[in-house]
Amino acid sequence: MRTPAVELTVPSSKSGTHRAFLLGALSSVPCRVRRPLWGADCRSTLSVLQALGARAEVQGDSVVFQPVDALQPTPVPLDCGNSGTTLRLMSGQVARLSEPVTLTGDDSLQSRPNQPLLDALEALQATTHSQEGRAPLTIRGPLQAGTVSLPPRVSSQYASALLLALCLVPGDSTLHMAAPVASRPYLEITRQVAAAFGLRWSVHETPAGLRFQIPGNQQPAASDVAVAGDWSGAAFPLVAAVLAGVPVRLIGLRPDDPQGDRAVVDILRRFGQELVWDGPVLALNPRPPVSPGTVDLGPTPDLFPVLVALAAATPGHTSFVGAPSLRHKESDRIAAMATALAALGVSCTERPDGLDVHGGPLRAAQVQSLHDHRIYMALRVLTLVCPAIEVDGRGCEAVSYPHFEAHLSTISAARA
Repeated sequence: MRTPAVELTVPSSKSGTHRAFLLGALSSVPCRVRRPLWGADCRSTLSVLQALGARAEVQGDSVVFQPVDALQPTPVPLDCGNSGTTLRLMSGQVARLSEPVTLTGDDSLQSRPNQPLLDALEALQATTHSQEGRAPLTIRGPLQAGTVSLPPRVSSQYASALLLALCLVPGDSTLHMAAPVASRPYLEITRQVAAAFGLRWSVHETPAGLRFQIPGNQQPAASDVAVAGDWSGAAFPLVAAVLAGVPVRLIGLRPDDPQGDRAVVDILRRFGQELVWDGPVLALNPRPPVSPGTVDLGPTPDLFPVLVALAAATPGHTSFVGAPSLRHKESDRIAAMATALAALGVSCTERPDGLDVHGGPLRAAQVQSLHDHRIYMALRVLTLVCPAIEVDGRGCEAVSYPHFEAHLSTISAARA
């Protein structure tokens, strides 16, 4: 008897929500941001904006922003929680202010590097103080238009922070990103959300990297912006469905979305899965997974934990490469997954930029998520293969996927 398909609505995009909140707060007209992600990271961005004078009101599944003349500095350190996106995007914005502002966060956030962004801000006449590039960051402007460069393989969040700040300052600017450029699809998310608010810049690709030409003195304005569904989050029920052998239909995604993590469709096809679009619904009909060989996650590092989980339960050798930035996320995600898989009896070898996984049977063990939402969810989907696995850190998944546990239970209960 064929197992009926489980129908789920994916969470909204975390990346899109951060950017929509920021530009909504700066909009010159009242702005409604519809269907934001209500995770801790996005709440951190909203809280920091409100501390800087943004006028925001939650109305049902929306946040409505009223125009303000400008963000205002505050002497109170601003808590970004565990959100690197909040810290970096807001670093660019407070650099436009004439008084110093301090941005900080939890222990994990204070361990993450930011020096290339701080160097770029200083090259544009801001002053900064930090703990060797780590938070707390104290930044004082005003930021000036000019030409600035970022080195190879740095976080795309640095570039997004500069783009969203420089288009607001007087004068035109140029941003160079040296090749190879990491996590490039996130720059397209920034461009698309900015375009919804009427902001623009041009980008030119050369053998040396990317060159952005950024007109200054722009003013964001949008009355209604809807946040797209999250491809990063969608990867978890898709992999869970493969492991459980349960068909799923996901609502809320767009096949033409600029989010790079939509590549999960093609990657899962390489794992032997059948995925088709049924109008606006993505349908997966699970098959026994097969190893795809080598997977380059350079453009899509957020897919790493859940795809490693799938590889752990897939016979054969799978190599994940191209994403050294995984060492500096909410945890060292390469080490975190390697440690957990070893405890589960799966052979794996760390690489500087990824992990080699030799899939096979899993054994019961207690494994640590390090309270990293993507590590937690990746390890939890493995309980569909080995129910005796215990994962600590429940609750941290709410950062990006508040309904994850309910959706996982629905998939588990749907087994034939």
